[in-house]
Amino acid sequence: MLCSQPGRLLNYSVLLNRLNYFHLSLCQNLDEVRKVLSKKNPYSLFIYDDFTPGVGEMATLRRLSENHQIGQFLLIGSFNEHDKTRLFRWACSSSVPLLQVLDKPFNLAQLREAIGDPDCAEDVEGRGGCGCGRQDQRDPAEPAALCS
Repeated sequence: MLCSQPGRLLNYSVLLNRLNYFHLSLCQNLDEVRKVLSKKNPYSLFIYDDFTPGVGEMATLRRLSENHQIGQFLLIGSFNEHDKTRLFRWACSSSVPLLQVLDKPFNLAQLREAIGDPDCAEDVEGRGGCGCGRQDQRDPAEPAALCS
């Protein structure tokens, strides 16, 4: 996960733990992301917080996806529908595995829907679980990278 604010990184780690992501790399800048990726550990998910769809940021996504260590990207920020459409078209044409674009503010159910089973979006008694009775097919030991 890339996020420039340490307090927000801690909040993300709590949310992701509730979604059964326990192996996280919390990064405050791109240098930290590069160091983590240099260890050759694959990541199923890369969350980029406060993403703005500028030329530099999109080039960064392309470079990060070229090493094939990141399974999918989740972008979090403030987007209008035109931005979202443009991002998905660009990702497709650039071979960037874009999972979702999530608007701020969001809650645990919206994050769960974005990265997991949308049928499991309901929180059961505030415990972070869903009521569908199905297990998430991802390996909880598989790391998720969160980035802003």
